[in-house]
Amino acid sequence: MPELPARPSAEYLRKRAKRLARERALRLSEAQQVLANEYGFRNWSALMRQVETVRDASPTGVSPLVAAVRARDLEALRKALADGANPRLWYEGETPLHTAARLGPLAIVEALIEGGALEWRTDRAGRTPLEVARRGRARDRAAIVALLDRNAIPDPSFRAAVAAVHAGDLARLGRLLVAEPRLLTDRIIGPEAYRKRKRPDYFRDPKLFWFVANNPTTVERMPANITEIARAMIERGVERADLDYTLGLVMTSSVAREQGHQRSLMQVLLAAGAIATREAIVATAANWELDPLRALLEAGHPMDAILAATFGDLQSLRSLLPAACAEDVASAFGLAVINRHVEAARLALEAGAGVNAFLPVHAHSTALHQAAGDNNVAMIEMLLASGADPEICDSLWDGTPLGWAMFSGNTEAAEILMKWAK
Repeated sequence: MPELPARPSAEYLRKRAKRLARERALRLSEAQQVLANEYGFRNWSALMRQVETVRDASPTGVSPLVAAVRARDLEALRKALADGANPRLWYEGETPLHTAARLGPLAIVEALIEGGALEWRTDRAGRTPLEVARRGRARDRAAIVALLDRNAIPDPSFRAAVAAVHAGDLARLGRLLVAEPRLLTDRIIGPEAYRKRKRPDYFRDPKLFWFVANNPTTVERMPANITEIARAMIERGVERADLDYTLGLVMTSSVAREQGHQRSLMQVLLAAGAIATREAIVATAANWELDPLRALLEAGHPMDAILAATFGDLQSLRSLLPAACAEDVASAFGLAVINRHVEAARLALEAGAGVNAFLPVHAHSTALHQAAGDNNVAMIEMLLASGADPEICDSLWDGTPLGWAMFSGNTEAAEILMKWAK
C-alpha cells in the first residue's frame, strides 16, 4: 500500500483521480474511492482531510502550531498563529484547542481562542474542548473548564435571573429585578479571551433580556409564558438597543419558531418600538428563517432588493436592483445563492455583484463555496460560467469549493468542480 508523502498535494491527488477515471472508464467518484483506498483511507473525504491536516506541517511532519501546543510553548504558539497557522483544523483527529484543553496551561488555551480557535468545534469522536478539559490532566484544569464553559455565569444574581427566565418564573424574576435593577442594564461579562478574538461572537457579554430568544440554545424547552416574561421586562425599562438586538436574536431562533414563540415575541418587541436592523434581516435570511421575514412584510416593512432576492421574487428584484446601493446588491447576491434562487443570483451579478467576493453574510466563504456545500448543481454551473474561481479557499477552514463538496459528500457538485480544477 503506498504512503502519502510528508507534504501531500491536494491538486496532485485530484488530477490523479481524474486520470484514473479516464484510464479505467470510471465515474469520478468511483476513481476517488479507489485512490483513497489505495492510500488506506475509508473514502475520498477522509483522504482530503488528512491532506488538509498536514498541509502546513513542518519538514518533520508535525505542524509548528501543534508542536507549540504540545510543548506548552506560548511564544512559539503565538508565532505560529502570526504566521497564519489555522487553529480550527483537525490535527490527528482533534483541534489544537482540544490538545491544549487536555494538557494546559490556561495561557495556551487563551492564546488559541484569541487566535480564532472555536470552542464549540468537536473532534472526530464528537467531543468539544470543554468535554476534553473536564477529563484532562492540566494542573489548572478548573480554570480551563471555566474558560471553555460559555454557559457559565459567574455573577450569582445574573445566574439566578437567567434561571428565572428559563423557568418562566415571573414572580421570582420580578423580585430579582426589584432588588437589583442593574440586571436589566448591565452585561454578563465573560472571559477576556473571547473579547480579543478577531471574529466576534454574536452572544458575547450578553444582556439579561437577550435570553428570552433562547439563541444560542441554552435550554431545550422555552417556557410557555416566555412572551409574558419578555413583556414584563420591557415594562420595567429595557433599553432600545436591547430591543433591537433581541428582535434579531428572535428572528434567527429556530427553537423559538419550532416551539411556537417566534411570532408572538416579535409582536411584543415590535409593539415596544424594536426595529429590525439591516444586519438582523440579512442574518435571518442567511439562516433560512423566512417566516419572520414574512411577518415583517405583513407588519409593513417595505420590500427591498435583499428581501426580494431572499424570496426569489424576480419581478420585484428586477425593479429594485437598479436603485439599490452596492452593498445591497452584494447582499442580494449572497442571499439568493444561500436560498438557492439561481435566477435571482444571476440578476444580482448583472447588477454588479462580484462573483468571487466573500459574501456579506457567512463572510468566510464565496458564493461557489455555498453552492458546493448545498450540492446546488444549477447554481454551481451558473457561477462557474460567470467567472467564479474554484480555487479560492474560505477564510475559516482553508477549503476550496471542491473541498466543501467532498466534505459534505456532494458527489454531483464535486464532479463538476473537479472538471474546473486547475
